[in-house]
Amino acid sequence: MLLQVALNGARSKSENQNIPHSLEEIENEVRALHKIGCDVFHIHCYDVNGAESLKPDDVFNLVSLVKTISDKIQIGISSGEWIEPNLNKRKSFIRNWKLKPDFVSVNMIEDDAIEISNLLVEKGILIEAGLNEKRAAEKFVHSNLVQNCCRVLIEPEPEEYNSAITVVNEIEEVLNSNNIFLPRLLHGFNTVVWDIIEEAKHKGYDTRIGMEDTLYLQNGETAGSNLQIINKAKQILGL
Repeated sequence: MLLQVALNGARSKSENQNIPHSLEEIENEVRALHKIGCDVFHIHCYDVNGAESLKPDDVFNLVSLVKTISDKIQIGISSGEWIEPNLNKRKSFIRNWKLKPDFVSVNMIEDDAIEISNLLVEKGILIEAGLNEKRAAEKFVHSNLVQNCCRVLIEPEPEEYNSAITVVNEIEEVLNSNNIFLPRLLHGFNTVVWDIIEEAKHKGYDTRIGMEDTLYLQNGETAGSNLQIINKAKQILGL
């Protein structure tokens, strides 16, 4: 089972001062997590002003930093349209990446997801196909992107367990009926995150967790670091 670290996400420091944004903060957390066996990271890229970025220099700085810690680490970043709403700018940034991440997460529900995915494929970058609902799964199965994906992310947005599982079941049905059996990574957000970790274990799926997905430990205490969250997740998963 893969346990991916979702290090920071689009969360602001106002939510928790311990969310790593700067290169120094990211380095400290990745080093600590790598020491306990974590080698697959999903990290949102930030610039020196603390804003999310897809600019070539910022992506280069992040990827090179992580690879310096260990060349065994796989790093993926987000391509979310909110990071750069202007499609032409976003595409230009991606075209000019000098150092490529190992994979990029693409939210298939976004309007430009297929176009961005095809550009990433041209760059030789693997895709994590983010499926947050049935419609996103349907869009994905008709995209011809399967052979260029390293995994699908089943990531229900509801923060109530039964509602989240309903979404998971709908996505699975679309994938199964279209004979798509890529590795599946299941994760949740906020109040259901720990229950979804248990569900991933039950299903035999890969999973992820970190300060992108939750700011709280299983007992409700505020997390002081990704390391605290990951240690608990490893305990639950028997890793």
